[in-house]
Amino acid sequence: MAACLKKPIRAKKKNLNLLSFFLTLLFTISCMSSQRKGMASSSDSIVLYYLKKSSETPIFLQSETWLPIASGILTGAGPDQLDKSEFLSRWEKLFKFTGVSDTGVLNAEPVRLFTEDESSRLGELLYKAETEIPDGLPQAYQVIIKREDPIRPGLRIRRIVFYIRNTTEGIVLEFSEIGQVLDFQTTYSFRDWTLVPIVKPESSSRNSIYLPEIRPEGLDYLTLASEGEEVKNRILVKNSFWTANPSKKNVGTPTKKIPKTIEDRLRTLQELLDKGLISKPEYEKKKAEILKEL
Repeated sequence: MAACLKKPIRAKKKNLNLLSFFLTLLFTISCMSSQRKGMASSSDSIVLYYLKKSSETPIFLQSETWLPIASGILTGAGPDQLDKSEFLSRWEKLFKFTGVSDTGVLNAEPVRLFTEDESSRLGELLYKAETEIPDGLPQAYQVIIKREDPIRPGLRIRRIVFYIRNTTEGIVLEFSEIGQVLDFQTTYSFRDWTLVPIVKPESSSRNSIYLPEIRPEGLDYLTLASEGEEVKNRILVKNSFWTANPSKKNVGTPTKKIPKTIEDRLRTLQELLDKGLISKPEYEKKKAEILKEL
C-alpha cells in the first residue's frame, strides 16, 4: 500500500507546481494590463511603450500633467504637424549633453549616455510613435534599450530603462536602469528583455545622469517639491533648451571633481566597462595609459 501512495503524492505536488505557475502568469499579465502599457514602436534593440493615462497609472508619472511630447521638442506643433528633420535634430542635441557619472578618467568629459546611432534610432522611433498615437491623446513612454554583450552574444545584455513624459515645466526623463547586466541560461527572446514592470525608479549611483557644467540653458535635474532634494536619475528639459546655446553654469563652483588618484581612475574606468558604456578595447587602452603614470 505504501508503494501505491507514492504516485498520488507526486501527482499532487506536480499539480500544485503547475497551479502556482499559472497563478503567477495570470498575476503578471494582470499587472501589465492594468498599467495600460501598449507597443508604440520598436527595433531589434530599442522598444517604446505607450503609457496610457488611467486611474491605474502610477503616481510618479503624474499623468494629470501630460502634454504631447512633440509640443515640447517642437513648440506649437502637434503630432500631425511634425517637421521630422527638425524633430530629430533637436532630439539628438539632447544626448550630446547627457552622460554618466564619474567620467573624470576620460579627459573630464562625460561619456555619452547613448551613442550617436542609438540617439538617432531612438529619435526615429519616438517620432513614429508620436505620429501614430492611436487615440491622439498625450502619452508617456517607457523606453527599453539593450546592448549585446560581445563576449556572450545571445546570453548576456546590458539594458537601459527610462520614462519620458512632457509636462507644463518641460520634458522629463526618469531613469531606472543604466547598463543593467542581464544573463540568460539559453538564447534570450524579445519578451525576455522587454518584459519590464512600470515602477517608480529609485535613485542610485548606478542610474545617475551626468550633466556637464557647460550646457545649454534649460537642461537641469528635476527636483520635486514633495521631495525637496535633487536626484540625479531624473532630468528636466525645458522648452528653452531646444533653441539655446551652451553656456557655463555655476561659474566658480565646479559640479564635478576629477578623481586624482590612480586607484580612483581605474575604479571609475571599470565601472564604465561594467555599465557597457565603453568597449573592452577602449577599456584596455585607457587602462594602459593610466598605468603608465605609475
